[in-house]
Amino acid sequence: MKYYLPPRIPNPKEAAERRARLISTLIWLAAVPPILFALMAYGYSDQAPAFLRQITIVFDGLFGSPVWWLLSPAGAK
Repeated sequence: MKYYLPPRIPNPKEAAERRARLISTLIWLAAVPPILFALMAYGYSDQAPAFLRQITIVFDGLFGSPVWWLLSPAGAK
């Protein structure tokens, strides 16, 4: 004998909460990379504290140095 689960019908309140959570997550995912890039670009500047420069170099190196590649002068490696 097979037992079937009844269909789950979300009410409008649950659907609105799910949409709001999805929109909030998408906004955060869209905002984090530019903020992280700006922080790392500042970390490579002369105005950044020494500890932030060291953290930036290590963190950028973990990803293959994309920030340094974009910021470095032509011909520098």
